[in-house]
Amino acid sequence: MKKIIILIIVTSLIISCNSKTKKEEMESSKPTKLYQDKLYERYIPLMNKLLNDNNYKYPNHEDFRNKVINYFGVDIDTSDYNDVDIPNLAIAISSERFIDTYSLDRGNIDGAGDAFSEILKEGTGNEFNKDFIYYNKILFYDDIQTISKIINDTDRLENIVIYFDYEKNDLLNKNTINKIKNIDDFNDEFKFHLLWYNNKSKSEIIRKKMISDIAGKNSDFIIDLSYFLFKKKTDIKNSISDKLFYETLGYLLEVVLKIHDDEDTETNMAYRALNNLYEDDSNLLNKLQDFNFPMIQKYTKIYRAIKSEEQSISFGIINDQDGYTNLRKERSSDSEVIQKINTGDSVEILDNSGDWWLVQTKEGKKGYVYKTKIKIE
Repeated sequence: MKKIIILIIVTSLIISCNSKTKKEEMESSKPTKLYQDKLYERYIPLMNKLLNDNNYKYPNHEDFRNKVINYFGVDIDTSDYNDVDIPNLAIAISSERFIDTYSLDRGNIDGAGDAFSEILKEGTGNEFNKDFIYYNKILFYDDIQTISKIINDTDRLENIVIYFDYEKNDLLNKNTINKIKNIDDFNDEFKFHLLWYNNKSKSEIIRKKMISDIAGKNSDFIIDLSYFLFKKKTDIKNSISDKLFYETLGYLLEVVLKIHDDEDTETNMAYRALNNLYEDDSNLLNKLQDFNFPMIQKYTKIYRAIKSEEQSISFGIINDQDGYTNLRKERSSDSEVIQKINTGDSVEILDNSGDWWLVQTKEGKKGYVYKTKIKIE
């Protein structure tokens, strides 16, 4: 009997110690970080209520941390605060395991009194609240019902797929790509997000599948995107490396050159883009050769051959069925006429790049003639 009593006492002590240890562990694991934005102490309970009312499944800390790193390239554990900035996109609330998607719109939300608190209390009757619920449920546990709610919602598709880099759902990706038509419909930030993932520590930073899929539906958009990137080189030189810039530009051109590979160079818009960029930047030709892009290598050889042939041309004969052609001051049919050159007259070709060739007549006058009016000797 004594043995039984002693055993019970010992067992109770062990359980008590284990419980105490567990409790101590729980206490020690509680976040001790503060909020940079003190207003979160007021908002967090309301945000949690909103998520709980809509059946949000909170991830554990490590899962939340890993997904924030994957989507945004931000490690919440390196911050001294609970509210961790995800630049230009959101705020990660590390202690609560959700992201605050209201942050970019806070200027429109805040007003007299406590406007944000009032909005949070409106539930799903408010679009800001829907965004908050939808994005967290999709990003952190791929909620199928929520995905079905945004499947045809252009703005939310762009946010979740393009800005938040959520590419797990093929239908979301497809519907997003189908809505990408004209490059002028999108701002610069959107275009940059199309090119690169937020997480710059990924082994592959360029969004190659996204670019390739868009090109398959709309190659003109990717051609325009290559022009856009080329023009932005100076603006973004401090945010990305030269290597990444040229590799990205090369990939854009490679994809569309492959799509248009069965066309001749006269009608091939992808080759024309490559040609135009080479003409604008003589260094680009060598820069793109640093990467293994077979189509670029192929069409660079064609470009060089054509340039070599063009440079060998020195004289031509005017050949116009009207009996003469106009020598113009600029590369335009609206430009001032300097001289009329008779059919059969010889001209010296000074520059045969583009559609309007710079020539010099036998009288010594220089100007431009449309290339089809000149027969090469």
